[in-house]
Amino acid sequence: MISKVNSRSESIKTLVATVELEPTAGSVYSGVIKEYRDVRGFILLEAPRQIRILGQAPVVRSTLFDMVSDGREFRLWIPPKNKFIVGKSDLRRAAKNSFENLRPQHILDALLVPGINSRKERYVTEESEVDAQRFYVITVVEPAEGRELALRRKIWFERANLDLARLQLYGPHGRYLEDVHYAAYQDFGGVNFPSRIEIARPVEDYSLVIRVEKAVFNQPIAADKFEMKLPEGAELVELANDAEKGDGNDQ
Repeated sequence: MISKVNSRSESIKTLVATVELEPTAGSVYSGVIKEYRDVRGFILLEAPRQIRILGQAPVVRSTLFDMVSDGREFRLWIPPKNKFIVGKSDLRRAAKNSFENLRPQHILDALLVPGINSRKERYVTEESEVDAQRFYVITVVEPAEGRELALRRKIWFERANLDLARLQLYGPHGRYLEDVHYAAYQDFGGVNFPSRIEIARPVEDYSLVIRVEKAVFNQPIAADKFEMKLPEGAELVELANDAEKGDGNDQ
């Protein structure tokens, strides 16, 4: 099972995908696209950190949002709001404006399942049953301060076919960051990949379904595709962690 995780992680170098984005009620995406039944999206990804996501309105195909991340910083352009938001990719804060929670890194984490680093991580494999479905579950931990172990992620595989079914990500102090479900696997040019990906972020209180219509793997992507500059006349919003602002809130 460990070799399967690492093989999957190493096999995806780049991805160019055409997708449909389906926000759930009350999600941060619904504030941008609630009036549309379907939103066409384009995802460009280069392992291990680069990602760009463009969302377009149906029919007219005007840009609803455009966002990039290099693993350190994210940039989010929302033309309907004329806002250009910049912040650290690992930003955690309670945003009053739901748009500030919209981050490409969350989607990157769902698409690129990290391999297991045996030099710094430990793991336990067990079996689990949920709603009459049986799974193999790999729990990955990392040594923390003292003799403690920090929970990093849980990787679920369907026992029947060994397809990746679920990914759970955890942050500092075991905080539950992201829950991803994978389904409807298809062959995309020789790569077995889920055509339905459901992402839930408990901290930011939003979820999103990604339906993959077309996917091309491991083809070169020009570096400038991951660049985004402040549009002329846009309002620049620079975000910081609450802790950096001095209020001590770990959101």
